[in-house]
Amino acid sequence: MNDTHDSDELSPADSASQDSSNEHGTLVAWTANTGDSVKSHVVHIDSTGISWSLNIKKPETFHQLLTKVSQQPDEAAAIISAEPKAACLPRERLARVTFAPDLNQLSLFDTEGKKQKIPDGKEGEQKQVYEAVQQHLGGTHSQEDADAWSMMQGPLFALAVTAAIGGLFIFLAADADPNYEPTGRRSGMKRLINWLGYTIGPVWTSVFVGAIALAIFSFMVFLLVKRPQRDVLSFKLI
Repeated sequence: MNDTHDSDELSPADSASQDSSNEHGTLVAWTANTGDSVKSHVVHIDSTGISWSLNIKKPETFHQLLTKVSQQPDEAAAIISAEPKAACLPRERLARVTFAPDLNQLSLFDTEGKKQKIPDGKEGEQKQVYEAVQQHLGGTHSQEDADAWSMMQGPLFALAVTAAIGGLFIFLAADADPNYEPTGRRSGMKRLINWLGYTIGPVWTSVFVGAIALAIFSFMVFLLVKRPQRDVLSFKLI
């Protein structure tokens, strides 16, 4: 679900993607599936600064927040900032905004160097937030090469997950028994895993896991060589 609206035109039931703004600023709201959970995010940008409430786990909380903002669009920033774990970055404390489309990374930096990452969505929400910042707050635009750590974060996380899950499957394959008779809950799933482990065997399971790890590592090297560009908005101290 993705909602991008003028603050005074927000309808919680409207899931169409829009990108417009007026004197009340721009509101970008979306829900993203992170694999093991579903989280919602709300970001508001106007001439006074940026407010956000991220990683909202309860759908009812998300919709209640959108309803409050739609009822009081001129108080959108204050309403969002008042939410638990929400925050606000005033214009005078905003130093930099960086956006790397190829890496799905959008970051806000204050004058003290503190960094706030804005999660990715499925319909270009990070780009919408970046463009809204440029529209309402200005800034000097430039481009730079993404740093190595930014490019390595995603692949390294994928490698860690592959190692953990792959190690488990290799163990299960090595421990598989053709005479195994599962009992208790999910016996069908246990039987299927045991059959797969016995059929494929630990050697070919290791080869498969290694191939995935190699592909991820190769992709990381490709990113390091290619050096994706990121857009930067720099702001003068007020």
